[in-house]
Amino acid sequence: MRKIFLPYLVDPVSQENFRLVGFKEIKDRIIDGLMVSKHSWYPIIKGVPRILIGELKTNLLQNHYRFLKKYSKKMPKGILTEWQEKINKIDDLNTFYRHQKKTAESFAYEWKKIYQESNFEKNNFLHFIGPFIKKGDLKNKKVIDIGCGSGRFTKWAAKLRARLVFGTDLGESVEVAYKLTKNLNNVCVVQADIYYMPFNKAFDIAYSIGVLHHLPKPKEGFLRLKKVITSGGKMLIWVYNRRNNKRALYLYEPMRAMARKIPRPILLKFCYIPAFIIHLINYLTILFNRIGAKKIANKIPFHYYANFPFNMKLNDAFDVLATPKSNYYYFEEIEKWFQDADLKNIKSYEHPEAGITCIGTKK
Repeated sequence: MRKIFLPYLVDPVSQENFRLVGFKEIKDRIIDGLMVSKHSWYPIIKGVPRILIGELKTNLLQNHYRFLKKYSKKMPKGILTEWQEKINKIDDLNTFYRHQKKTAESFAYEWKKIYQESNFEKNNFLHFIGPFIKKGDLKNKKVIDIGCGSGRFTKWAAKLRARLVFGTDLGESVEVAYKLTKNLNNVCVVQADIYYMPFNKAFDIAYSIGVLHHLPKPKEGFLRLKKVITSGGKMLIWVYNRRNNKRALYLYEPMRAMARKIPRPILLKFCYIPAFIIHLINYLTILFNRIGAKKIANKIPFHYYANFPFNMKLNDAFDVLATPKSNYYYFEEIEKWFQDADLKNIKSYEHPEAGITCIGTKK
């Protein structure tokens, strides 16, 4: 985390500002350290501020027990004691450590083996935001990518000359996002809960692509995001469309229900089947486009994926089957979210591949 990003972060509970305590620093960047407010504190681990509260913070501190061991002599006594108390609450340390090792291996397997950067990511990003935000609109803007995952769209917002970009996610994918963006001076990746965001009226543009429909309480999560944008700022989301989406409702969802029980490495191997089928179908789209029959090409299933490499199809197949929960909406419902958030200039667009982009402006 570069020190210049500190003024944009606040304690998600008290809204207090932070001061930095550095354990490991490289030039203007804190690699390991602490963010301390008047009433609380949060660790910076591997370059990423980890601003979680409640049980999520407890799980974080337990999972990163090695960090405590490494820097115990540099920590303030009160923080050291609190962190150690969280670790002491683990019933069976040996079992916990074995489970953590397997989880870490699964996580590394998922992101290192499945996700690979694609030359089409820029176009993919602009496709999602494009109905209402063009690439020139990002220039010199303060932007936040909510639910950044691997950081692929965080990176492109930064490369399209945004003034600064924050990428946030709840999971350990923040480490992948950090590695992907660490050489960009205008990017900061933060581990945070969408229900308790550590920002306050900071951003000109906030977007959340493919995230809200996976939350246990999607509308509640959305309504809490309004506070991150400044007056006149824009909020944009992309969610699954229910209209004309029988394939997802009656095929993907039953498959997802069964796939939840399959270990992820095995599920990944299974995902090669649908990914390969889509890859073959895409050759029809490519063929019809080459002979000038674009109307026919656009009617072929999965035509949207025709320009993407096989790895992207594998990644999305895994995403569809491995995600615990999905919700589907009509654009009228999503526009009502924006109305309830007291946003103005609300517009929505239904994508051909069964997604909805919606945007609104804060008064």
